[in-house]
Amino acid sequence: MTNDLSRHLAAIQEEMTSRPKGLQEHTRRVAKEAIALAAFWDVDPARVELASWIHDLFRHLPREEQLRQAREVGIEPTPDDEVDPIVLHGPSAARAARYRFGISDDEVLQAVAAHTLGIPQMPQVAKILLLADKVEPAKRKKRPAMKAIRKLARRDLDLALLCWSDWSWYQARENRWVMHPESWQARDAWVREHHIDRGGPLSIAGAAVEYDN
Repeated sequence: MTNDLSRHLAAIQEEMTSRPKGLQEHTRRVAKEAIALAAFWDVDPARVELASWIHDLFRHLPREEQLRQAREVGIEPTPDDEVDPIVLHGPSAARAARYRFGISDDEVLQAVAAHTLGIPQMPQVAKILLLADKVEPAKRKKRPAMKAIRKLARRDLDLALLCWSDWSWYQARENRWVMHPESWQARDAWVREHHIDRGGPLSIAGAAVEYDN
């Protein structure tokens, strides 16, 4: 299995050489961040590294190309996807990794597919990739809140994930962005798991959101 992962990693890294330089640099930063976080939580670093290199294979494509790429790998975009096609780059990369590169590791592919919107039940590799993607150094510099989330990820992966989701929700609310329903579904599951069973409402910057038990 390790040899397969190493072979696949080399193929994906070669593919990434054709991508914009900035995207390549981001990918290296995410991989470094993810490997460090994986070591902290005793998660297979080879799987995390491979997922990191796959996750943004198609991030650079403009919106119409995102839609075309998704259809090319067998994903039919929903009306919600068409509002903001960039959300398709994770699922598209996962499909391409399976069918073009022969990668069959479900943990890796699920992590890649889930890093854009999240899913209700996140495996460890998926949690690490999503968080590493959001808290890598360039994003910490741009968004200071990511520093606290990065620190929290070394105490509680689930809580760090939820805090990132809370921050994303608040940003969307402040900027009047439309959140994809799959992102809401994931967040709702995380909120229920981490707030309701503790008996308290979610509070973000003075805005309380309560859920029925």
